[in-house]
Amino acid sequence: MKYIKNSFKGLKPYHSSLITDGIILNANESPYNPPKVIIEEFKKEVEKIEFNRYPDMDERELCHSIAKRFNVNDNNVTIGVGSDELLDCVFRAVIDNGDKVVSFSPSFSMYKVFTELVGGEFVGVYGDDFKFNVDDMISSIKNNNPKLVLICLPNNPTGGFLSEKDVRRIIETTSGLVLLDLAYIDFSGYDYTNIALEYDNVISFRTFSKAMSLPSIRCGYAISRDFNIDMINSIKAPYSVTTMSQIMARIANDHFNLYKVQIDLIISERERLYNNLLNLGFKVYPSKANFIFVIMNDKYFDILLENKIYIRKFKENTYRITVGSQKENDTLIEVLKCAKQN
Repeated sequence: MKYIKNSFKGLKPYHSSLITDGIILNANESPYNPPKVIIEEFKKEVEKIEFNRYPDMDERELCHSIAKRFNVNDNNVTIGVGSDELLDCVFRAVIDNGDKVVSFSPSFSMYKVFTELVGGEFVGVYGDDFKFNVDDMISSIKNNNPKLVLICLPNNPTGGFLSEKDVRRIIETTSGLVLLDLAYIDFSGYDYTNIALEYDNVISFRTFSKAMSLPSIRCGYAISRDFNIDMINSIKAPYSVTTMSQIMARIANDHFNLYKVQIDLIISERERLYNNLLNLGFKVYPSKANFIFVIMNDKYFDILLENKIYIRKFKENTYRITVGSQKENDTLIEVLKCAKQN
């Protein structure tokens, strides 16, 4: 990276290899395509697109659909290229050199990257045995007076969760802006999205990539008070969300009820996979997401790779396994079971 400025020289490109063969359990994707009704409706809408025109920069139809679903006003919603773009906008809008950002750790790796890109200081709050410690978070907020506080619920990569009471305790501790990253919230049985409308200093972020099976369209959204939405929109690049992404996301959102069967299947498989991994003797953490955090010897990762089963490796002996289909999970369990016996 010959021309990169000195403050960025330690950064490495974020990269995830394209895998086209085998069992893919490393990216927290849904094992299911969107319901057929949604795909068929999208095909009809595509025929109407004027491809020689720019997308609707205000994403009006999609914002209206989301606002209706969450019973908020249209001006409480904004759309981005995944929730990542919107998070990045907030960091760029809020953080100056030396400002502090506090987050539970480990959590989504891009939080630290976003912080460093704008010259901020990232402060991780590490709990014992990968578990949240709300009291430690509150102490860190009081000691550091951060401009931003990040809470990922359920947490990526550990699957940890917080009660609504604890979420509110954190929010009410800080005068900084609290970002609720709810990418996996649909697998939790709870929904904290509209908490963002109760406080001046909270923004909720959601995505179409996980429970709604649409990572291919790269579409996410934020919900908050209108002045926070205006702040994001003032930073966001124009025309960033394509016409096709807006259409597909709007159709999927209008038919969110059709996803309930898929979500319930993933939750059921998550619990079955958790119990099987536990019975095999691995250290497994309870999860409210569509993945499971596991401690296991690296040799098992190598054995899975030999069988074209791909999971996400973190530090030594630390892994995140996406919940796949019943057949995929059965194959994973069988390979690990055979490895344990040999």
